[in-house]
Amino acid sequence: MGYYTPFIAPRGKDGGVDIVAYRDPLGTVSPRIKVQVKHRTSTTSVQEIRQLIGLLGMDGDVGIFISTGGFTPDAKVTARSSHVHIELVNMNRLISLWQDFYPKMTDEDKSMLPLTTVYFLSPKT
Repeated sequence: MGYYTPFIAPRGKDGGVDIVAYRDPLGTVSPRIKVQVKHRTSTTSVQEIRQLIGLLGMDGDVGIFISTGGFTPDAKVTARSSHVHIELVNMNRLISLWQDFYPKMTDEDKSMLPLTTVYFLSPKT
């Protein structure tokens, strides 16, 4: 998507932020994006959304919460009504975004989640 990602947390404790992204290499242009990623089957709770909101201190900070298990109804309401911008990304949206932007990515970025096109025969309709 054209962002610089100077910080991608290693596995383990990360302080609540897995990725930090900027529009420019020095991070001087807003927004600064902080991303939390949860890969699991259970839904993300309102408490986890509030934790990310608490990490968005500077003007122009944007939070993205990616959860492969989706979000509780309370978590969705909290994100929508937050004083800072929080974008919620479930598994279907993550896959859709990945497919849309995959052709534009560098080979290094593609190596993080390699995709292979698979074709299926469709019955006549």
